[in-house]
Amino acid sequence: MSVDYSKCTLDELLDVNDNIDKAQYPDRYQQLTDEIKRRRAAGEVATSRQGLPDWLYDDEDDVFIEFASDGPKGSRYLFIFLFFMVNLVFFAYVLPKYHVADLADVHEYSTTIDAIQCRSSEVIDEETGGTFYDLEITSFQDNFYAVNIGASKCHRLAQSLKVGEKIAIWHEAGLILQLKAANKTLLSYKYMKPKVGQFQTSYLRYFWIGLLLFWGALFKSLVNALVPGTFKVREDVPEVSR
Repeated sequence: MSVDYSKCTLDELLDVNDNIDKAQYPDRYQQLTDEIKRRRAAGEVATSRQGLPDWLYDDEDDVFIEFASDGPKGSRYLFIFLFFMVNLVFFAYVLPKYHVADLADVHEYSTTIDAIQCRSSEVIDEETGGTFYDLEITSFQDNFYAVNIGASKCHRLAQSLKVGEKIAIWHEAGLILQLKAANKTLLSYKYMKPKVGQFQTSYLRYFWIGLLLFWGALFKSLVNALVPGTFKVREDVPEVSR
């Protein structure tokens, strides 16, 4: 039986969309969605939903947890606790990466060079692609790195510094913040600080993307845990008369 949806109001169309059995009436459902899209493209707004954001109404493929307002509160509180614990762990790991220690807070490490080399690495990246050079110094089985320095500086230091030579290193977790040899500053803190900061944060964008995806996937469930019933799971009910 054909239905003329053009004679329905947008409120009525949305009500039908909430209840129609898409599997049983695929052609009718297609006509319905086409008509809703046409109305919205024309700027028509449903009276019952006027002024409310579109994201408040879930898409048909949305998956979220619907907490009952009269159900046990323990599951809601547990969900909220775990959700914010994940965020707390995330920020506890990520935020310190944006901090580079002050030189005054870093101990001077005096040692001798056992091995030194200039290493290059190709980085394929749409924004910062290119070749990066790191100076690697080995001393008593410990490795120290001056990261992201220029090619000429890296090769010059690797050639001028000799095995057995005494040096002074200020470092944080093996990343060189300042390097001296024979009381001469070869790599200054002013030069190395942004290099170390860039190195520590270069991969963190993937963590931020992951956090956004985490929020996107669980946002409606979180809102339902805080205010039960805000989002409701749609139930497909056959409406033959429609």
